[in-house]
Amino acid sequence: MHPDVKKLLEVQKVDQSIAKIQRDLDSIPRERAKREAALDAVRRRHDELTAALRQAEVDARSNDTSIRQSDDEIKKLETRLNGVRNNAEYQATLLQIGSVRQERGRLEEAGLTLLEKIESMRAELATAKTAFDEAQRVFADFVREGEAFLAKRRLDLEKVSVGREALTAGIPPDLMGRYAKMFGARDSLSVCAVEGATCTGCYTTIPPNLVVKLQAGTSVVICNTCQRILYIPE
Repeated sequence: MHPDVKKLLEVQKVDQSIAKIQRDLDSIPRERAKREAALDAVRRRHDELTAALRQAEVDARSNDTSIRQSDDEIKKLETRLNGVRNNAEYQATLLQIGSVRQERGRLEEAGLTLLEKIESMRAELATAKTAFDEAQRVFADFVREGEAFLAKRRLDLEKVSVGREALTAGIPPDLMGRYAKMFGARDSLSVCAVEGATCTGCYTTIPPNLVVKLQAGTSVVICNTCQRILYIPE
């Protein structure tokens, strides 16, 4: 095996470990953002129900006030009825009383509907609050566990990265550049083995002349198809 390829193989092992740790480090913020968005949706639902219930309660109180005002108006009209002096005024007052009573009946019916709605909304809000409290608890647990996991993986990253610079010493810059480019483009596999004259990276057959070069170990061999750096396992 070519000495530079042998070094790159060791670098790749380190870089693959680093890449795995980095994926873990990147996954926690993404998962947190997703969970936070879900928690916000539950919170918004809770807040919307709370606001709707408050408005319904305001409407119910306003409706009760209107009913009391109707009762007061009916009393006033009935008092006036006792003092009327002619039939026309008497009939007109009766019509007014009937109209107010009709409106009061409508208000009372609306009030009953509002009360039923409020009871239903209170039950729905209680369910939403339970869901919100549970979502908050689960999210808090995730944040705590996620921070502990991130701290551990950062330490792992420091440990794994130790000595990487020394491994790259002496590798030509152009070869190092090719390795880095392929590592990012080829799923963390820049240097791959040839088994039975087949590149294990893209599974194409390696031409005989390149196999001979690989066996000689005197030059760096690149796969014509996937552009990975090749080696024959020792």
